[in-house]
Amino acid sequence: MKKFLFVILILTGGFSALAQESTGVQTAKNRRFFVGASYSFMSVDMKLSSLSLHSVWYGSDLGTRDFTREEIDNINGFVNRHSDINALSLEAGMNFISKPEIKWKFSGTLLLGIAQNLTTVRNNETGVQEYSFNSGFSKPCLGLGFNFGYQFTPHWSLSILPYVVGTMGKITNIDDQVNPDPVNFTSKKEDKFSTLYFRTSLMAGYTIGPVTIMAGPGFYYLWSKHKYRRDYTNINDGQIISEEATYMLIPRSFIDGSVAVTWKIIDQLTLHVNAGIGKDIMVDGGLHFNF
Repeated sequence: MKKFLFVILILTGGFSALAQESTGVQTAKNRRFFVGASYSFMSVDMKLSSLSLHSVWYGSDLGTRDFTREEIDNINGFVNRHSDINALSLEAGMNFISKPEIKWKFSGTLLLGIAQNLTTVRNNETGVQEYSFNSGFSKPCLGLGFNFGYQFTPHWSLSILPYVVGTMGKITNIDDQVNPDPVNFTSKKEDKFSTLYFRTSLMAGYTIGPVTIMAGPGFYYLWSKHKYRRDYTNINDGQIISEEATYMLIPRSFIDGSVAVTWKIIDQLTLHVNAGIGKDIMVDGGLHFNF
């Protein structure tokens, strides 16, 4: 059963609110710019796409082992990797085309914030949570999104909303139940990661007064690269054993259902909530000030 999620990159707040420019009934004053803030949560089941291990023992390089596709598929068969991503973001955007007399609409949004990435790895055969990686709510995230819309009538519209959000950083809060420290050794563990979340939603909208309701299919992809390094130091002679796993994670699914609601509280202020619901879940919400 899925938990509720990141957005964002996953991390993605505020892009759904772009839909208001293509669906809302226009007021007398055309407001070209908007700024705002949002919170988002995303929960995604992941799988290995590639994996390689590199070891250096006491200064001797033991080389790199690249796992075959068959080995990776076997690992994905009994291991569950799950990522929860939270993000708090500030946003700024512009309505490039939004005049009431023009049916086509085009908007863009820039997002900047901080994110948390919590990834767990569970062995389904043993029931043991083998790894936990927690970045803390401190990693930078940056996003860019667009809204291409067409207003059929004052009530009905259609929008395409592509965007991308990225985050990166180093994780040192790691619980590793698979690789315990050898006797007479101390250890240092860190995971350097970079993550990109791509999403496109095709949404039909209907406006009733100040409220717009939108729904349609969503397509997404999460690309996450990691370098997990473990350094073991012998407390007696200072000799070091280093092991590094380089791996790529991708989602097990790529399609869901998108729903969004925007409420123009007053002409200058809009509340928005957006969700993607499927095997994975994405939710975000926030406020925009229009000027």
